[in-house]
Amino acid sequence: MISVIICSINAAQLARIRENIMSTIGVEYELLAIDNTRNPRGICAVYNEGARNAKYEHICFVHEDVQFNTSGWGRVLSSIFQDLSWGLIGLAGAAHKPKLPSGWGAEGLHDRLVKINLVQHFRNHKPAELQYQNTEKERLAEVACVDGVFLASTKSILMRIPFDEKLLKGFHGYDLDLSLAIGKHYKVGVTYEILAEHFSEGTLNIDWLRSSLLIHQKWANSLPKTVVPITKKEKTICEKRTYRFLLPILKKNKALGYSLQVLHQGELMRLNILTYLKMYISLGKVLFSRT
Repeated sequence: MISVIICSINAAQLARIRENIMSTIGVEYELLAIDNTRNPRGICAVYNEGARNAKYEHICFVHEDVQFNTSGWGRVLSSIFQDLSWGLIGLAGAAHKPKLPSGWGAEGLHDRLVKINLVQHFRNHKPAELQYQNTEKERLAEVACVDGVFLASTKSILMRIPFDEKLLKGFHGYDLDLSLAIGKHYKVGVTYEILAEHFSEGTLNIDWLRSSLLIHQKWANSLPKTVVPITKKEKTICEKRTYRFLLPILKKNKALGYSLQVLHQGELMRLNILTYLKMYISLGKVLFSRT
């Protein structure tokens, strides 16, 4: 028995996923679709409301632009949560979260440490692709954080560890923050037994940047976080690649003023002073480039 919670802003997409869930979930369920078009709130507030009103112990939060391709996926979730050590399950995540502000991915360590089973659709008529990475051939991989397209937990956990609606007022960062919060007490995982399609891409805009900085300030003493063996060199690579990934985003959003704040939050000074200095050079190149 599962409560499925959706923050809805599109009636047509909601109708499609409603029908899709009915035909694929395979267990008794309720769908709590919360209309966020009138007096809109941040997704944390919406999801917390849904969790409070859920009548079933197992709870799934899902974007409405999703289609489930696995028949009986609800039984998969129910089976996972029979092991009380698991607290949060997604379809995409990473086994390492760097100190620097970022999303859920592990830049520079993608092949080994990213865990994902998802069909992703793209803008500009680019063909959809199955994004599947499972180097350890697992059915359920432990990770440090998961992506918010699909989040599953239990009501018991979410009543004690809710989404941080006081800190996060918008629609970014809620997945990373919840992963780190629940991950202090339970295991966070990616299941390979559920396949879904996601029909939109995320947007790395100024709101994402601001939310990311807030989250990383909150969890500064807990990062970096890893759930697998990782070398000092790999940590340095991830911090360095993350910073280089962030710089063009900062520039595009006219937010390079954040760049030093971001750099000083990283592990680079402690991990590798030479790499730290190189990041200042990278910043200078971006600052003075014309593109």
